[in-house]
Amino acid sequence: MLRHRVTDQQWEIIQHLFPPPARTGRPRRDRREILDGIFWILRTGAPWRDLPAEFGPWATVWDLFDTWNHDGTLDAILNRLRAAGIDVGLVDRQLWCIDGTVIRAARCAGGGGKDDDPEEPLDHALGRSRGGFSTKIHLLCDGHGHPLDFHLTPWQAHEATALVPLLEDAEEHVVDGDGEPIAWPVALAGDKGCRAEWIDEYLLEMGMTPVIPSKENEDRSARPVEFDKSLYRRRSIVECLIGWLKECRRIFSRFEKTAKNFGGMIKMAFIQRYLRLCSG
Repeated sequence: MLRHRVTDQQWEIIQHLFPPPARTGRPRRDRREILDGIFWILRTGAPWRDLPAEFGPWATVWDLFDTWNHDGTLDAILNRLRAAGIDVGLVDRQLWCIDGTVIRAARCAGGGGKDDDPEEPLDHALGRSRGGFSTKIHLLCDGHGHPLDFHLTPWQAHEATALVPLLEDAEEHVVDGDGEPIAWPVALAGDKGCRAEWIDEYLLEMGMTPVIPSKENEDRSARPVEFDKSLYRRRSIVECLIGWLKECRRIFSRFEKTAKNFGGMIKMAFIQRYLRLCSG
C-alpha cells in the first residue's frame, strides 16, 4: 500500500465538498484516488509524470488539482476543516505568530508568462537572487502551531510589507462554522523583521498586543507596550511549523510556474494537517 493516502474517516469529512459529477461524458475518476495522488506529489516532490499508476493518469490528477485550485474547491475544503478546528477549540485565542521563509525555485518554475487570473501577481511571486529564483512564504499560525493563513511574495520582499495583506486575508479566511470571522488574539508575536512603529500602532488599533523585540539601536522604553519575553519564547512554534511544511518536498523546492498553483500546494499541506487533527 502506498503512503500518504487519506483514511476512511478523513474522506468522510470532506467527500461532499467536491464538485458533483457531470451528467454527460466519460465516467469520472474516483475523487479519493485523485486526492491521494495529489498528496503523494506534495509529500514526495516527484514530477507529475512520475506519479504511480495506482493513482490514475498523471495528466488527469494534474488537471483536477489545477481545476480544484482555481474553482475554489481547495479553499472550501480548507475553510471547512479550519472552521471545524475553531468550533471545537483547537485554535489558540491568546497568541498568534508570524514568520517568513525563503523557498528556492527550480529552473522549471520560471517562464510563467502572462496570466489572466486577477489573483496571479505579475511576477508570480518570484524574485531573482544570486542563487536563482526564490519565493518567500509569509505564515500565520496560532500558539499551538496550527496553520491559519499564508501570503506569497518574491524573496526580496521585507516581512513587514506582507503583514497587512496577511492579516487582511486571515480576516476573510479564518472563520468559524457559521462563516463569522473570529476575534483577533490577545497578542501577535513576530521577530525583529516586523519591528516598526507603524506596526505597533496597527496591531494595537486592532486590539492585539505586539510581541516583537526592539532593535539594538532604538530606545525600548519609548515603545507604547512592554516587550513580553516569556510570551515571545512561544514564537518558536511558527518555526516548527515551517520545518514541518518543508518536509513536503513540493514546498521545500518550488516547481510550479504560477504563484496560484504553488499556493495550492501549500493549501494541500494545510488540508492534510487539519485532516489529521480533525480525525485524530
